[in-house]
Amino acid sequence: MRRFFYIAALLLLTVSVHAAPTWSLVVCHTNDVHGGVDSSEATFMNPEHPPQLGGAASAQRLINQIKQYALEKRSGFLLFDTGDIFQGTLVGTKTKGEAVMRAMNEMQYDAWVLGNHEFDLGREVPEMLMRMADFPTLSANVFDTSGGTMKPFAQPYVIKNYGPVKVGIIGITTAGTVRAAFEENIRNLYFGPEVTALAAYRDTLRQKGVDIIIAACHLGLPYDRWEAWDNLEKHEKEGWKSDYARDAFELARRVPGIDLLFAGDIHVGYQEPWVDPVTHTPCFQGYGRGTNLLCVEFEFDLQTKKLMGWKPFAEDGTLITLLSDRFPRDRKIAETIDTVKSRVEVGWDEKIGEAIIPITRTGENESLMGNVICDAMQWKLKGDIAITNKGGVRTDLPAGTITPRDVFNVLPFDNTLGALTVTGQFLKELFEDKVAYGGSGLYVSGMKIVIDRSKPRGERVVTFEVGGKPYLPDANYRLVTTDYLLEGNSGMDKLTPLRSQAAVESGTFMRDAVIEYLNEHSPIKPKLDGRWTTIGNTP
Repeated sequence: MRRFFYIAALLLLTVSVHAAPTWSLVVCHTNDVHGGVDSSEATFMNPEHPPQLGGAASAQRLINQIKQYALEKRSGFLLFDTGDIFQGTLVGTKTKGEAVMRAMNEMQYDAWVLGNHEFDLGREVPEMLMRMADFPTLSANVFDTSGGTMKPFAQPYVIKNYGPVKVGIIGITTAGTVRAAFEENIRNLYFGPEVTALAAYRDTLRQKGVDIIIAACHLGLPYDRWEAWDNLEKHEKEGWKSDYARDAFELARRVPGIDLLFAGDIHVGYQEPWVDPVTHTPCFQGYGRGTNLLCVEFEFDLQTKKLMGWKPFAEDGTLITLLSDRFPRDRKIAETIDTVKSRVEVGWDEKIGEAIIPITRTGENESLMGNVICDAMQWKLKGDIAITNKGGVRTDLPAGTITPRDVFNVLPFDNTLGALTVTGQFLKELFEDKVAYGGSGLYVSGMKIVIDRSKPRGERVVTFEVGGKPYLPDANYRLVTTDYLLEGNSGMDKLTPLRSQAAVESGTFMRDAVIEYLNEHSPIKPKLDGRWTTIGNTP
């Protein structure tokens, strides 16, 4: 294997200490795989001529090489995942994670941390996967409250012994799962504060003589590290409002004494880690969907057990893209995945439509992909307007032939549609609440809205039209949306009391509505039409 090593951070000890005996730990880490264990095309590298990715089978080839390196050097080795392992591809979702867990068992993972999307199909699914796993499932802050008692839902931590060194891994699951999951899917589960749990088990592991503590978190490093850094400094000056952490930046700051932190939940890779300047905890995170493997060697002073530095396994940083021509697929892992695929993916590659241009999610306010989806929702249930959240739209559609598999990759969650009658005033207040909640807005259809963020709360909707005409506060409008938003998620609390009204028409899958729409309207060439516009800055 080509090995390109270079020091990736300032060494934490003086030069004189480097003469002391050292011990190294080699870590391979995955996060947000979302069922991406099969071969796929790296369209993010070249949309027109994408190279081939080998998925878990290529990851196994690379892992075997790095394991051999660690063995020859007599270093410790760890392979673990920080959550969201299955929901997002056909082979992952249709097997309820079974195919992914089979691969992880073959790959000999050391641990897996529960992510919020593990609960998308109900708590029974992670419970089944935990029974399947040949390794510990970790989460220190998720508790089962069935029967009036509170007991850990998963194992809080695992301790690995490497001769003279003991390494402890603490699992943390985002408490935001409560806001992201359907209520029924997390019944009798309590997601506790991340800060409290990590600090408590840090102390527990120190009492047990653990030398090196790793926080394995399904809590993400942000897209914009410098904006997040500014927010962190601001919130620290104002005083922490609770023991819940907004992101992994905040967790690393608020819980000192953590040697390494590995994050997940946000699908942005950090080629170079973020190092908190106060606690000095280095934080790592890879890209999602099984496209890469994070590989780092850490060096510790054997006497003090202090971190001296780290070295990535590639010239350009900690993340290695799993290109199948560089890492040929491991036959055993490939056969494990292909056997399950042949059972669950019949009929998913038939043509159902055609796109004249690529249909992407690009755009701060609206996007071609969001417009098509909401147009399909409005068309299917004959609504005046349709709305959905942006987070459920996971990828783009290519130009050319469109298959059910393509639509599934865009909409991997089994969301259903519902329609209800509301007044114009209700809609105006709903959008005001959404803007106040934060985020980047909604995907919409059948309407035009202009948001002025410089206005006071409750006055930010400055233009609102339905069907090309100014909305009427007392008029009734047919609103089409998803079961996810009807649960009150993504700032849509006003919809929750009305979900029983929409239940009459539930059962139409959002994904099926898009497939039918494409079948009826292809070839399609969507455009941006200014249906959601934002002006001004938040005061």
